[in-house]
Amino acid sequence: MKSITHILFLVIGCIWLFACEEKSDLLLKTSETDLIVVEGIVTNQKISHRIKFSHTYTSQNETPPPLTPDTVLITDGENVYSLTESPLGSGTFYTPPFRAVFGRAYFLVFFYQGEQYTAVDSPPPGQPLSPLSYEQIDENATMSRQLILGDTTSTSSNFVEHEVNWENTSACSPSDDCFSRLVYYDLKTIDVQEIYKPEKEELLFPAGSQIVRKKYSVSEPYEVYLRSLLSETEWRGGIFDIQRANVTTNLSEGAIGFFAASTVVIDTTIVE
Repeated sequence: MKSITHILFLVIGCIWLFACEEKSDLLLKTSETDLIVVEGIVTNQKISHRIKFSHTYTSQNETPPPLTPDTVLITDGENVYSLTESPLGSGTFYTPPFRAVFGRAYFLVFFYQGEQYTAVDSPPPGQPLSPLSYEQIDENATMSRQLILGDTTSTSSNFVEHEVNWENTSACSPSDDCFSRLVYYDLKTIDVQEIYKPEKEELLFPAGSQIVRKKYSVSEPYEVYLRSLLSETEWRGGIFDIQRANVTTNLSEGAIGFFAASTVVIDTTIVE
């Protein structure tokens, strides 16, 4: 009898906890900083890799103010690549085409207002992709397929980017944006806020869609950064949120963000 009473009180407590919702407009405390935000990754693809620089900002959903360093270089100890801003004033810099090779350390070095900033990362080996997994939702619906699983077959941390394009199918009308991007993270960590994270919106696409998958290997420092970033973004809003904190970085003092090096494995699938 006591156990039934305890269960009854627990149920009532849960109902009270989730039912009592009240809108609250809170004033956010913000402050100006001189921090430089760096976003960039080099991979084994022979392309012009992009590094983006910006200032921090204090308002939600604000566009990051671009920042233009005086000089931006990437080196592996043997080769030095000088980056060029394009377009001018955008804070977006591109390397000449080169491949980031497994086993080497890649250093980002840039100068701004007389100060030098650095970061370093090394690409782990590439990991094969498992077969793409999706299911048919409704035989009579035009948008009848849904991407349902990421690739969790690897033994080390990674993330897989899916670029889904159905522009060349009958389901795409001229007024539609017939392209979508979805990323699955597999960081090999056990985080309660990830287990109970908010549900993602379903991604539906028709037969004939082209799906390009890019699987990125993740170094240990990059894994720590992604874990802290996801804790502040995609994983926030679930049942078990954590105390807010600054995201980790591999940049030297005065800069935040992350400069990463990764090995990418790519495949393309046409949905039948």
